[in-house]
Amino acid sequence: MSDFTIHLVKDFDPRPFGRYRADGGRSGEVFREDHLKPAMDKHQHVVVDLSGYNYYGSSFLEEVFGGLVRAGFSRDELSGRLEIIHDQLPSIADEAREYINAASPEPGPGK
Repeated sequence: MSDFTIHLVKDFDPRPFGRYRADGGRSGEVFREDHLKPAMDKHQHVVVDLSGYNYYGSSFLEEVFGGLVRAGFSRDELSGRLEIIHDQLPSIADEAREYINAASPEPGPGK
């Protein structure tokens, strides 16, 4: 396992939008399930770089990052393995981390 960086606007979509897959291919659910979760499964340390876009909706961020907790990742695991950054607006990365801290795990088979 190794370190891995996802530049969201370059590697996923320059204008992410929406919460659920039904909202379209730019949604938080699509990013989490098709990009972030596979990266977390494969790499020990993952950096999500949110730089390059300043208008992330709360529903997108909550679905991506709070959704990791609901997918079976513990807050402790995420605090050690997931780094969230934004080069111009650190408050966006802070908001994303708040969604991890506020999320409640759902019962299920885990991640």
